[in-house]
Amino acid sequence: MLLWILMLKAALCVAIGNVTRDICKEQICSCNEIEGDLHVDCEKKSFSNLHHLTGPSSQFYHLLLHGNSLSRLFPNEFANFYNAVSLHLENNGLHDIVPGAFLGLQLVKRLHINNNKLRSFKKSTFIGLDDLEYLQADFNLLRDIDPAVFRDLNKLEVLILNDNLISALPNNVFQHVPITHLDLRGNRIKTLPYEGILEQIPGIAEVLLEDNPWDCNCDLVSLKEWLENIPHNALIGRVICEAPTRLQGNDLNETSEIDLCPSENGMDTSLVAPPIRDQNANTGPFPTSSKINSEKESPTPGSGHKGRSKSRENWQLKTKPTATATVNERSEKLYNASCPRSCSCKLLEPRQWLRVNCDSKKIETLVDVKPRPLNVHELNLRDNSITAVKKNQLYGLQKLNLLDLGANNIKSVENNTFQNLTELRWLYMDKNYLDTLYMEIFVGLQTLEYLSLEYNDIHLIMAGTFNPMPNLRVLFLNNNLLKSLPMNIFLGVSLSQISLHNNYFTFIPVAHLLDQLVSIIKIDLHGNPWNCSCSIVPFKQWAEKLGSEVIVSDLQCESPEELWKRDFRSIGNDILCPLLYGKIVPTSLSKNSTSSADAGTHSNSYLEPSRVSISVLVPGLLLVFVTSAFTVVGMLVFILRNRKRSKRREGNSSASEINSLQTVCDSTYWHSGPYHADGSHRGYDCGTHSLSDQ
Repeated sequence: MLLWILMLKAALCVAIGNVTRDICKEQICSCNEIEGDLHVDCEKKSFSNLHHLTGPSSQFYHLLLHGNSLSRLFPNEFANFYNAVSLHLENNGLHDIVPGAFLGLQLVKRLHINNNKLRSFKKSTFIGLDDLEYLQADFNLLRDIDPAVFRDLNKLEVLILNDNLISALPNNVFQHVPITHLDLRGNRIKTLPYEGILEQIPGIAEVLLEDNPWDCNCDLVSLKEWLENIPHNALIGRVICEAPTRLQGNDLNETSEIDLCPSENGMDTSLVAPPIRDQNANTGPFPTSSKINSEKESPTPGSGHKGRSKSRENWQLKTKPTATATVNERSEKLYNASCPRSCSCKLLEPRQWLRVNCDSKKIETLVDVKPRPLNVHELNLRDNSITAVKKNQLYGLQKLNLLDLGANNIKSVENNTFQNLTELRWLYMDKNYLDTLYMEIFVGLQTLEYLSLEYNDIHLIMAGTFNPMPNLRVLFLNNNLLKSLPMNIFLGVSLSQISLHNNYFTFIPVAHLLDQLVSIIKIDLHGNPWNCSCSIVPFKQWAEKLGSEVIVSDLQCESPEELWKRDFRSIGNDILCPLLYGKIVPTSLSKNSTSSADAGTHSNSYLEPSRVSISVLVPGLLLVFVTSAFTVVGMLVFILRNRKRSKRREGNSSASEINSLQTVCDSTYWHSGPYHADGSHRGYDCGTHSLSDQ
């Protein structure tokens, strides 16, 4: 019997737990028709799952769930929302989608999962989305994509994957997928092969490939040819070479196939020196004609020079048979003695310094760079497999002027690692896995001028991080996970150029932060989810003061929705902050409002003072009016009484005067006596009212 009771209780619990609530009928969410379409707005409702909720069953709708806590989606998560035609899951902290989560959403045409923490797309991630046409997954942490993830999405046309950590697309990933718009900006892609990738998207109408570390070698010839054959203006932006060093900064469209693949002509370019910078060449990713320190030589390798304009003739000069020229005896001796195995070296005139190129040599630790190069001036360790940099691994490289550690797997840098590199001016640590920056990492870099930290996983910068680098001029922190910066982080650092684009800033304080950029000439801030509310107003005023020549990018609002994609510099302060600029409350009333709000009596205290003041003002005015009336009547009565008294006094004035004099006489006689002090007699003649001496 007891067992039956327990089973009955369990069944009741299950039945109660399975009861679903209609989010529109029970007003759990805001349901409104906009231009004939129903929008079910469940923004910021703190939902962690949707199992006990259901959507409208009688009509189609757009389901907006951004800003909730749906960090993981389980199978059949949306089973009760089968009439949804679009689904928004932005800003949920979403890090995992269990296959089967979207089952039942066969009508959904648009899926937005951007601004989350997704690291991979598994084979069946999107199963159930049979009609999906538009997939937006930018600003995640995507690294791994299964080759079959899109295979069943045979209606998918728009795929947005920008600002992730994708280093390569798997073969046949677009097989049977009719992609027409593809956004791959801001990833870590070095090459896009034609076979297995590009050949599968013949109907492309728009492709975006900027801000990737393109390796302009023979493998990129097919991409160049494909771009030349797609429809005119289909390529949005530019494909800029980051490697090899001799082509760094070149636009792929303007680079000849001979330059991309010179080895086909029998020319060995491993020892070719990088081009000499034009004194008017741009030193950063910003479109400026000025140079930070024109008297100093620009860095040779690196990844932070996206979009750099260069003189075409300089690139052509270095492809001539310079590398095949015979090397003098001293250079040959130096190579044999100091050039690390598997690396290439170049003697730099006139000081006989060495440029060491160990690019893409599968080096796993700096200890593997043997023998230790002597008098090395530039050391390129880009695109290897280094996971950590330790203090003693750079010992003896005091003359190092440029160090490139970009595109490795570096997750940690030991404290004081660079303390002996007192002459280092350029440091590249982009495209690694650093997540936190602090001061001890950069101790000793007092001459550093150029620091590239873009394309890492940096989410935290500790106070004082840049203090050891007082000469820092150019700083790249773009394409990281930053949401804020510590106060006074730029104090004492004379930055000329800084890039903070493609992070997660909603606003940046001006006081004790932006106002410390006193030497800034170029700053890039695009691609951040700016919250265009009252907090953005000081930032807007600061940006307007600097002007478009300094802030080289747009500043588009991410929220609120009505300002989405608008540049907040073009929006009035009264629209950004209507409470401050549209409703100015008198000081006395503001105090009343504040006290009321503190007491918890109302939620919109800025509207309350007008109602309270009228209720107090009307009785007050009545009281003043009544008091004034009584005062006037009282004054009239007082005046009339005084007039009556004055008439009576006039009638009795003679008798009063006589009586008064008599009283005086009597009083004088009895109190003063009949004699003066000198013995003479003095008295009053009360009959004649005169004073006489006798």
